[in-house]
Amino acid sequence: MPSDPPVESTCIPYHACQGLPAKAVLVLAPHADDEVFGCAGAMVRHVQAGCTVSVIVLSDGAYGAGDQTSRVIATREAESGAAATLLGYPCPVFWRLPDRGIVYSEALIGRVMSAITAAGADLVYAPALTEIHPDHRAVAMVAVEAIRRLGAGFRLAMYEVGVPLSPNVLLDISAQAELKQRAMQCFASQLKVQAYDATLQH
Repeated sequence: MPSDPPVESTCIPYHACQGLPAKAVLVLAPHADDEVFGCAGAMVRHVQAGCTVSVIVLSDGAYGAGDQTSRVIATREAESGAAATLLGYPCPVFWRLPDRGIVYSEALIGRVMSAITAAGADLVYAPALTEIHPDHRAVAMVAVEAIRRLGAGFRLAMYEVGVPLSPNVLLDISAQAELKQRAMQCFASQLKVQAYDATLQH
């Protein structure tokens, strides 16, 4: 007689899948690079399936840049645009909110809701609630509330960047992994700070 499975294996059940169906996708990235490091494989799958993919980068990514702020912003936006071209979706929209200054607010919730409806997106990607970076956490909470208010017909998928999450969906990106690695190389300014590409290989 089979025994019951250990409770740990059913606390957060997950399933493997070959794709998340959507008519249109909107990816919310706190910084220029999060969209690629976090969910490039998924985005490529959507592009290959003929789905419209849009990306919004919320912050200017220039925390601590001082008199180099304009140069840093231009560099990071160019890197994000180059990755978009490589992966096959339009150049992101850049909101240029202050880096490390994104806050959960009614104004930002409303702005994200408007962006979702303007993009015609029925699937939104955002950082996971388990992220440590304050901008990531703020964007995650805003995304959750925006989707809650929009109601039926809208779904939220969360991706990890700095902290592992407990997944309930495992998306196979084996066929897209090499392209994701190439896209990560577009972010030379960030790879000088930390070898994100090497970390994400393991």
